[in-house]
Amino acid sequence: MGGVRARAPRRSRLRAAAWRALPASALCLLAAACASMRSTLHEVQPGENLYRISRYYGVPVATLTQLNGIRNVRDLPVGTRLVIPTAARPQPGHALRPDSGFRFEPAPDDRAAHAHGLAFHWPVPGDVNSGFGRRWGRRHQGIDIRAPRGTEIRAAEAGLVIHSGRGMGAYGRVVILRHAGGFSTVYAHTDRNFVSVGDQVGRGQVIAEVGSSGNASGPHLHFEIRQRRRALDPRSYLPGISRASAPAS
Repeated sequence: MGGVRARAPRRSRLRAAAWRALPASALCLLAAACASMRSTLHEVQPGENLYRISRYYGVPVATLTQLNGIRNVRDLPVGTRLVIPTAARPQPGHALRPDSGFRFEPAPDDRAAHAHGLAFHWPVPGDVNSGFGRRWGRRHQGIDIRAPRGTEIRAAEAGLVIHSGRGMGAYGRVVILRHAGGFSTVYAHTDRNFVSVGDQVGRGQVIAEVGSSGNASGPHLHFEIRQRRRALDPRSYLPGISRASAPAS
């Protein structure tokens, strides 16, 4: 029995040595393969650049360059296939260029969030089918993002879970995260929540699944960004390109 125990550390050392012996290119390929489990592939189209691709998917340029082995951001040939980790949006139906029918959101109000080190990302991929503002004679405090039931909802920014469950009336099942600078995000009408009060979560971490709990006509995510309880238009704080969405009425 003593001989068996003595061999185990040797096997561990051999495994560690084998990992160190792998060439850098193999490690990059392995990283890309692992990332693809939760990622998407984007094929570069004419007129696109890494900055526009980064803004669309809500993934920093530095992350894209490191993961895809890009040395010169200005040299991005058409047809290049990029791994997009934890993409906040689905693949676009058009090339990501100004004349493609998409509109780049300048996010004019996000300076306060950036001052506190916050960079909100889209919590689910999908189209905004109900905007912020007046709707049906009342103020809509967030945006509704259409997505299939069971779609993973990811934290828009790192924070502390201060609510997870029911108890908010028509919102149904809800997750609320508290962030720096008095900001908070609200994720409503969920089907299942995967976090509990007191949990610390990272940006992009799965916290719930899309559902239709509460007063909801179908599966979607009702998403809010607030600062000290004041509701803000989430689209002024989210990166990327916004498809034309149904205006709030």
